[in-house]
Amino acid sequence: MYRISVSEAERDFANLVNRVYSEGIPIELERGDEVIAHLTPAEPRSRLKVRELNAFLEGLPKLREDADAFLEDLRAIRRGFPAEANPWP
Repeated sequence: MYRISVSEAERDFANLVNRVYSEGIPIELERGDEVIAHLTPAEPRSRLKVRELNAFLEGLPKLREDADAFLEDLRAIRRGFPAEANPWP
C-alpha cells in the first residue's frame, strides 16, 4: 500500500484523488510515523469479485495446450513485417 504524509497530500490533493481513482489503489495518510487515515476507491474497478477469480482463471485457455499455435501465430506476424535495418552499422 502506498503511504504519503498528510502535508504532501495537502499540496497535491486533486492529483492524489485522481491516482486513487485511476489506479484503483488505496493510499495511507500518515502524520509522523502513524497512519491516521486511508484514502480508498469508492468501488472496485472490476465487476469480478475475488471469490470468482479462480473460476475465471480456470476458464482461460491454457498456454501449454496452445503454445505451438501461439508460436506459429507469432512467426506469421513476424513474417508480415519488413526486416528492420541495423541502425548501428
